[in-house]
Amino acid sequence: MGFINSVKGKILIGFILAIIVYVGFMGNVAEAQNMSHYGATVWLHVLAGIVWIGLLYYFNFVQVPGMGQALADTDGPGPAAIGKYIAPRALLWFRMAAATTLLLGLLLLGTTGSIGSAFMLEPGFQVIGLGAWMGTIMAFNVWFIIWPNQQKILGMKSASAEEIATAKKNAALASSINVILSVPMLLTMIAW
Repeated sequence: MGFINSVKGKILIGFILAIIVYVGFMGNVAEAQNMSHYGATVWLHVLAGIVWIGLLYYFNFVQVPGMGQALADTDGPGPAAIGKYIAPRALLWFRMAAATTLLLGLLLLGTTGSIGSAFMLEPGFQVIGLGAWMGTIMAFNVWFIIWPNQQKILGMKSASAEEIATAKKNAALASSINVILSVPMLLTMIAW
């Protein structure tokens, strides 16, 4: 049971089952081998997006409110375990999922020769272009606003009490913007 409970085990078994399901739906292995790079990239793009947005929602709907309650509970254990053990790991997956989702999205646009058309919101590309812009803004927020501020909040970088208070406000605002953008951005991912 150790392997199935490990992160690597879960990921590996999940991918193996996905291949089995794909082969089963395709009818035979020969047809399954013809899966296009584009189709596989779309699947990985959506999978990475699920991880990214799932963690975004976890932070906003579970962890941040939970840490607030832990800070207010004078008789409880406090937020130290979350801040020391859970948040750094979740933030690593969060950053990697954001980067993977953005890069695979750009790869998909590049494969179809539509990066410029999408980002310029040309006719026929407005929906995917809006999604690309929202995803880019969200990834920027993750890497250049949320992550640097979280490093101060979690004590990974030294910061004064005033800098930490400012970091909390900046990270919270960028994270709230990402939650708001995620709803229409997810719609654009499936609408094009």
